Amino acid sequence: MLGTAGAIRGALDLLAPTFLVTYGDSYLPFDYAAPLRELDAHTDCDGVMSVFKNDGKWDPSNVVTDGAWVLRYEKGNPDPAFDHIDYGAIAVRREVIAALPAGQASGFDAIQRELARKKRLRAHLAHARFFEIGSPEGLATLERHLQAPPS
Repeated sequence: MLGTAGAIRGALDLLAPTFLVTYGDSYLPFDYAAPLRELDAHTDCDGVMSVFKNDGKWDPSNVVTDGAWVLRYEKGNPDPAFDHIDYGAIAVRREVIAALPAGQASGFDAIQRELARKKRLRAHLAHARFFEIGSPEGLATLERHLQAPPS
C-alpha cells in the first residue's frame, strides 16, 4: 500500500496546480472551495488545512492553531494545547506532491506535520462539527442530525 500521499503521487499528472484532499469517511458541512480560495490567495503557504475547535469532543484533537496558521499537527498527543482537529479537507499545491519520491509509501499526515513545522500550512476555521460516517454508529448520528428540526 502506498498510503494516501503515495497514492496521490501516483496520480500526479492528473492534479491541478491546487487541489483538495478530503476524507472519504466524513460528512463536512462547510464550503469545500474555501480552503482552495485561501490557498490561491496566499503565496506564503503550500497548504490550507480546515480545522475545527474540537477540544477532544468528537475525536482526539490533533492541531494547535493561532487562527491563521497550523502551528503543530500530531495525532494522539494528549497535550491540552491541541484543541482543534483536522476537519478532513486540506488544499495543497501540486508541487508538494511532486516533491515526493514516485512509488514510495507515504502517509498524508507526514505532509501535514512537515508543512506545519515549516510554517507553510495555513488554517481555515470550520464552524460546524464534522460527522464521521465510516461506521454504522457514525452514520446513524448523521442521519439523526439531518432529520432533526432546525434549531
